[in-house]
Amino acid sequence: MSATSNLKEDHLIVRRIRNIAKGYAEIIYSSNSVPVDDVKRVLILIEVFIDAYHHCKEECSYFPAVNGTTLEDEAKALAIEHELGRRIARMLNSNLDLWLRDDSNSEPVARMLKAYAEYLDVHIDREERFFSSYDAVVHEQEQVIDAFNAIRKERMDDARLNSILSMLDKLEGSLARMKESVVVGKEGDGARR
Repeated sequence: MSATSNLKEDHLIVRRIRNIAKGYAEIIYSSNSVPVDDVKRVLILIEVFIDAYHHCKEECSYFPAVNGTTLEDEAKALAIEHELGRRIARMLNSNLDLWLRDDSNSEPVARMLKAYAEYLDVHIDREERFFSSYDAVVHEQEQVIDAFNAIRKERMDDARLNSILSMLDKLEGSLARMKESVVVGKEGDGARR
């Protein structure tokens, strides 16, 4: 498996996280309440899988392999986008903490979840375009793949990955149930009129 294929596989999980963040933003906007434990789990997924694992692979080994090539500036831009994602995640965490203290306004939590999902939409598309050019420029990928294996061993062993996948499944199930109850609630409101 090439380094690019490895990162594209990560993007399957990143897209699931994006969909979950977007779905919870919609739920919070429509209900004005925050499913705190679920939002905390989204933050864990962002921190553990996206930032500490996926972005680490890109920043520590994948992007440096294009230094001195036509892709160097794009790699730097993608790394800057990673920092933007970290800042949005920190703002989400701060807004969740504020909501927990006074639970008066859930909108900032929803806004940050939505902002993170939108960030991922743009960022994933940009990375996928970068990936398409990468393999044509970087011919010796053995060192990159070796670095990926070391990062996986250190940060995402099989037990942790299984835990991440289980958390994703639970969040998707919880989100589906919440969306269903919102739809049922709306139908019930219409029937009472």
